Amino acid sequence: MTPLCIEIIKGLFTLAAVILGSFVALKVYFRQKEYELAKQRYLEGGVDVVAAELEHALGVVSHNYARCLNICKSFRDAGEDFDIKELDRGFIELDSSHFQQIAHHRIHSLINSQLIWDIFQLSMAYATNANSQIVKEFPEAMRLRMITDRISVSQEEMADKMIVGLKNIHDNGFKFENLLRELHVLSLLLEAENLSLKDIAKFHQRAEVQQLIARLTEQFPEKEKTNI
Repeated sequence: MTPLCIEIIKGLFTLAAVILGSFVALKVYFRQKEYELAKQRYLEGGVDVVAAELEHALGVVSHNYARCLNICKSFRDAGEDFDIKELDRGFIELDSSHFQQIAHHRIHSLINSQLIWDIFQLSMAYATNANSQIVKEFPEAMRLRMITDRISVSQEEMADKMIVGLKNIHDNGFKFENLLRELHVLSLLLEAENLSLKDIAKFHQRAEVQQLIARLTEQFPEKEKTNI
């Protein structure tokens, strides 16, 4: 074999190595972009969005509960010197109109179940109703006691009953922390490895996902008989 042939063969091998290396690098690049797309869509644009919305709603209820509790104590202790203007101060408005349906569609694609959507609706219904009682009904009752004679019980007795009622309302929301916890578990599963779109399609078959669904089903049996 002539030196020229040898050099040509060497050149061909070098070229083939470059082409193969470029192909592998390109494949790795597009695979990484696919991983990033899956994580962005299903984690950041799905699970995280729903968790943030739920956390915000429950946080507003908790803040307003604490504020109304302080007002009740002041109403009880101040007697006729209670400042009625306190009834309009310190509350945060709750906007419960954001149901994040696109994010929920993505979660449905992940777990092949609308369970999280159903429980989320229950949680938002709870937050809306509880917040309305805390921000409107309780303060309005105190207002009527102060400016009218329609309520005959003492401020102390009335305040004590309202404090108990407030605690019961607030405690009823603790169960929705279970949904937040399971959303966190779901986010950890998505963060643990790079998932392709094919992996996403089979994600619901994982034992961890099936266990998550089983836990939520056990924790929220009422969702089966509740029509939101």
